[in-house]
Amino acid sequence: MYSLFIDTHSALINLVLYKDGKVIKKVRKETLKSHSAYILPMIKELLYNQSVLKNEIEELIVVNGPGSFTGVRLGITIAKTWAFSKNISIKSISSLEILAISTNAKIKKVVIPDPKGYYTGIFDENNIKQEEFKYVKKDKLDRDFILEDDIKIDYELVYKFMKKLPKYNPHQVNPIYIKKIGVENGS
Repeated sequence: MYSLFIDTHSALINLVLYKDGKVIKKVRKETLKSHSAYILPMIKELLYNQSVLKNEIEELIVVNGPGSFTGVRLGITIAKTWAFSKNISIKSISSLEILAISTNAKIKKVVIPDPKGYYTGIFDENNIKQEEFKYVKKDKLDRDFILEDDIKIDYELVYKFMKKLPKYNPHQVNPIYIKKIGVENGS
Protein backbone atom coordinates (compact mmCIF):
# COMPACT_ATOMS: atom_id res chain seq x y z
CA MET A 1 0.00 0.00 0.00
CA TYR A 2 1.27 3.46 -0.90
CA SER A 3 0.79 6.38 1.49
CA LEU A 4 1.66 10.03 0.98
CA PHE A 5 2.61 12.40 3.79
CA ILE A 6 2.05 16.13 3.13
CA ASP A 7 3.52 18.82 5.38
CA THR A 8 3.23 22.52 4.53
CA HIS A 9 3.24 24.06 8.04
CA SER A 10 6.51 25.97 7.61
CA ALA A 11 8.63 27.57 4.89
CA LEU A 12 9.41 24.01 3.78
CA ILE A 13 7.20 21.69 1.80
CA ASN A 14 7.87 18.13 3.00
CA LEU A 15 6.51 15.16 1.09
CA VAL A 16 7.13 11.55 2.03
CA LEU A 17 6.09 8.55 -0.03
CA TYR A 18 5.67 5.30 1.88
CA LYS A 19 5.18 1.75 0.71
CA ASP A 20 3.77 -0.54 3.40
CA GLY A 21 4.93 1.88 6.11
CA LYS A 22 8.51 2.20 4.86
CA VAL A 23 9.84 5.46 3.48
CA ILE A 24 10.71 5.05 -0.18
CA LYS A 25 11.30 8.72 -0.99
CA LYS A 26 11.36 12.08 0.78
CA VAL A 27 11.41 15.43 -0.97
CA ARG A 28 11.52 18.90 0.49
CA LYS A 29 11.66 22.41 -0.85
CA GLU A 30 11.90 25.78 0.81
CA THR A 31 9.44 28.08 -0.92
CA LEU A 32 9.12 31.23 1.22
CA LYS A 33 5.40 31.94 0.85
CA SER A 34 4.85 30.33 -2.55
CA HIS A 35 3.80 26.79 -1.59
CA SER A 36 0.86 26.95 -3.97
CA ALA A 37 3.18 27.27 -6.99
CA TYR A 38 5.25 24.22 -6.04
CA ILE A 39 3.31 21.61 -4.09
CA LEU A 40 1.23 20.02 -6.85
CA PRO A 41 4.15 19.80 -9.29
CA MET A 42 6.26 18.34 -6.46
CA ILE A 43 3.65 15.65 -5.76
CA LYS A 44 3.36 14.86 -9.47
CA GLU A 45 7.16 14.62 -9.86
CA LEU A 46 7.56 12.51 -6.70
CA LEU A 47 5.01 9.95 -7.89
CA TYR A 48 6.35 9.97 -11.47
CA ASN A 49 9.97 9.45 -10.34
CA GLN A 50 8.92 6.49 -8.18
CA SER A 51 6.67 5.01 -10.92
CA VAL A 52 3.61 5.34 -8.67
CA LEU A 53 0.28 6.31 -10.18
CA LYS A 54 -1.87 8.78 -8.23
CA ASN A 55 -4.61 6.11 -8.14
CA GLU A 56 -2.18 3.80 -6.27
CA ILE A 57 -2.12 6.16 -3.27
CA GLU A 58 -4.43 4.56 -0.71
CA GLU A 59 -3.74 6.78 2.27
CA LEU A 60 -2.93 10.43 2.88
CA ILE A 61 -1.37 11.83 6.03
CA VAL A 62 -1.49 15.60 6.36
CA VAL A 63 0.01 17.97 8.90
CA ASN A 64 -2.81 20.16 10.21
CA GLY A 65 -0.72 22.76 12.08
CA PRO A 66 0.06 24.75 13.98
CA GLY A 67 2.21 26.81 11.69
CA SER A 68 1.86 29.03 8.66
CA PHE A 69 -1.82 29.93 8.27
CA THR A 70 -1.77 29.74 4.48
CA GLY A 71 0.64 26.81 4.30
CA VAL A 72 -1.45 24.65 6.64
CA ARG A 73 -4.67 25.48 4.79
CA LEU A 74 -3.07 24.61 1.44
CA GLY A 75 -1.80 21.19 2.55
CA ILE A 76 -5.12 20.31 4.17
CA THR A 77 -7.13 21.45 1.16
CA ILE A 78 -5.08 19.30 -1.21
CA ALA A 79 -5.27 16.24 1.07
CA LYS A 80 -9.00 16.61 1.78
CA THR A 81 -9.86 17.12 -1.88
CA TRP A 82 -7.78 14.12 -2.95
CA ALA A 83 -9.15 11.87 -0.18
CA PHE A 84 -12.75 12.87 -0.88
CA SER A 85 -12.57 12.63 -4.67
CA LYS A 86 -10.75 9.26 -4.65
CA ASN A 87 -12.52 7.90 -1.54
CA ILE A 88 -9.25 7.05 0.19
CA SER A 89 -8.11 7.13 3.78
CA ILE A 90 -6.95 10.40 5.33
CA LYS A 91 -5.34 11.06 8.70
CA SER A 92 -4.02 14.25 10.23
CA ILE A 93 -1.23 14.92 12.68
CA SER A 94 -0.01 18.12 14.28
CA SER A 95 3.38 19.59 13.49
CA LEU A 96 4.17 19.46 17.22
CA GLU A 97 3.28 15.74 17.46
CA ILE A 98 5.75 14.99 14.68
CA LEU A 99 8.49 16.65 16.72
CA ALA A 100 7.51 14.79 19.89
CA ILE A 101 7.49 11.43 18.11
CA SER A 102 11.02 12.09 16.86
CA THR A 103 12.53 12.88 20.28
CA ASN A 104 13.54 10.50 23.07
CA ALA A 105 12.95 12.75 26.09
CA LYS A 106 10.71 11.51 28.92
CA ILE A 107 8.74 14.77 28.87
CA LYS A 108 8.80 16.20 25.37
CA LYS A 109 8.59 20.00 25.27
CA VAL A 110 8.77 21.03 21.63
CA VAL A 111 8.45 24.34 19.80
CA ILE A 112 8.00 25.62 16.28
CA PRO A 113 9.31 29.14 15.63
CA ASP A 114 7.16 31.86 14.16
CA PRO A 115 8.30 35.41 13.31
CA LYS A 116 6.99 36.83 16.60
CA GLY A 117 7.01 33.80 18.88
CA TYR A 118 6.68 30.05 19.20
CA TYR A 119 4.04 27.35 18.99
CA THR A 120 4.56 25.05 21.96
CA GLY A 121 3.50 21.52 22.82
CA ILE A 122 4.20 19.24 25.78
CA PHE A 123 3.93 15.45 25.42
CA ASP A 124 4.69 12.44 27.60
CA GLU A 125 6.99 9.55 26.65
CA ASN A 126 4.10 7.92 24.74
CA ASN A 127 3.59 11.09 22.67
CA ILE A 128 0.30 11.92 24.39
CA LYS A 129 -0.40 15.64 24.54
CA GLN A 130 -0.20 16.88 28.15
CA GLU A 131 -1.75 20.33 27.68
CA GLU A 132 -3.32 22.41 24.95
CA PHE A 133 -0.93 23.82 22.37
CA LYS A 134 0.04 27.43 23.04
CA TYR A 135 1.54 30.39 21.27
CA VAL A 136 4.08 32.38 23.28
CA LYS A 137 6.01 35.54 22.45
CA LYS A 138 9.75 35.14 21.82
CA ASP A 139 10.75 36.58 25.20
CA LYS A 140 8.35 34.32 27.15
CA LEU A 141 9.66 30.88 26.11
CA ASP A 142 11.11 28.60 28.82
CA ARG A 143 14.64 27.38 28.12
CA ASP A 144 13.83 23.67 28.38
CA PHE A 145 11.90 23.46 25.10
CA ILE A 146 13.46 21.71 22.09
CA LEU A 147 13.44 23.76 18.89
CA GLU A 148 12.08 22.30 15.65
CA ASP A 149 15.42 22.84 13.89
CA ASP A 150 17.19 20.68 16.50
CA ILE A 151 15.04 17.60 15.82
CA LYS A 152 15.61 15.16 12.96
CA ILE A 153 12.18 13.87 11.97
CA ASP A 154 11.89 10.08 11.87
CA TYR A 155 9.18 9.60 9.27
CA GLU A 156 8.92 5.86 9.85
CA LEU A 157 8.18 6.48 13.54
CA VAL A 158 5.61 9.05 12.47
CA TYR A 159 3.96 6.46 10.22
CA LYS A 160 4.00 3.85 12.98
CA PHE A 161 2.31 6.34 15.33
CA MET A 162 -0.26 7.23 12.65
CA LYS A 163 -1.23 3.57 12.13
CA LYS A 164 -2.76 3.63 15.63
CA LEU A 165 -4.99 6.60 14.84
CA PRO A 166 -8.44 6.35 13.30
CA LYS A 167 -9.17 7.25 9.71
CA TYR A 168 -11.15 10.44 9.26
CA ASN A 169 -13.93 11.55 7.03
CA PRO A 170 -12.13 14.16 4.88
CA HIS A 171 -14.60 16.80 6.08
CA GLN A 172 -13.42 16.23 9.68
CA VAL A 173 -9.79 17.15 8.97
CA ASN A 174 -9.34 20.75 10.08
CA PRO A 175 -6.41 23.07 10.67
CA ILE A 176 -5.12 23.82 14.16
CA TYR A 177 -5.08 27.56 14.72
CA ILE A 178 -3.60 28.81 17.97
CA LYS A 179 -2.62 32.38 17.29
CA LYS A 180 -5.37 34.93 16.83
CA ILE A 181 -5.21 36.96 13.65
CA GLY A 182 -4.25 40.62 13.90
CA VAL A 183 -7.84 41.91 13.68
CA GLU A 184 -8.91 39.70 16.62
CA ASN A 185 -6.09 40.64 18.98
CA GLY A 186 -5.78 44.33 18.08
CA SER A 187 -2.32 44.14 16.51
